[in-house]
Amino acid sequence: MVSFFVSAITMDHINFENDVRLVDELGVDGLHIDVMDGHFVPRYGIYPEIIDRISDISDLPLDMHMMVEDIFFSLAQFSHNNNIEYVRFHVEACAGNEMRVVDEIRAIGAKPIACINLATGFHVLERMVKNNEIDGVMLMGIHPGVLKQEARPQNIINDLLDLKSMLHGSSAEKHIGLDGAINFSTLPNLLEAGVNNFIGGSSSIFKDAHPELPYQERREKIAENWLVIKKQLGL
Repeated sequence: MVSFFVSAITMDHINFENDVRLVDELGVDGLHIDVMDGHFVPRYGIYPEIIDRISDISDLPLDMHMMVEDIFFSLAQFSHNNNIEYVRFHVEACAGNEMRVVDEIRAIGAKPIACINLATGFHVLERMVKNNEIDGVMLMGIHPGVLKQEARPQNIINDLLDLKSMLHGSSAEKHIGLDGAINFSTLPNLLEAGVNNFIGGSSSIFKDAHPELPYQERREKIAENWLVIKKQLGL
């Protein structure tokens, strides 16, 4: 099953509520929330009170992307929220403690998704996949938390055959995600290559929907982009 989650960090931060309500109304599959600590990645991300407010105005599933060094601390900040469906954790940040992280994620009622950076080999996933410890894998098409960079969609396409072979028959096979490198040109090829969970934002659903536009005009552009995405993904 193919799904499309909207990256909250690409929304209009001054009129955040409007964007959340709009994508909920349009029928996207979930909201992707970047949690960044300024250490694992060189940016700071969203704080718990914003997540609480999102939950007040939308029932969309939340997809927490933990780009942090201390995932246990970060999980504790959000664990009270009852509509977190996925928690994506970077194996680079918890080498040797992956199973403990998985247990902590399941303890809050969420599904663990293992994330790997562009240069990380798939071998780090082998034991978790073999033992069906994770519910999916997410690849990065960009360096996480880094501004002004070129995406690498072809890297993902080149590597997907190996990843799909590893995941075949496992609990993670049904959720192969990609964050970054998703736009109207790359999306069909990525879908064909095997990505089935897309994280989209400024290059897809919010493309040319600039915050300075009159709200109604911006709203119409976002809705127009969503129709293109749905057609490309066969939703």
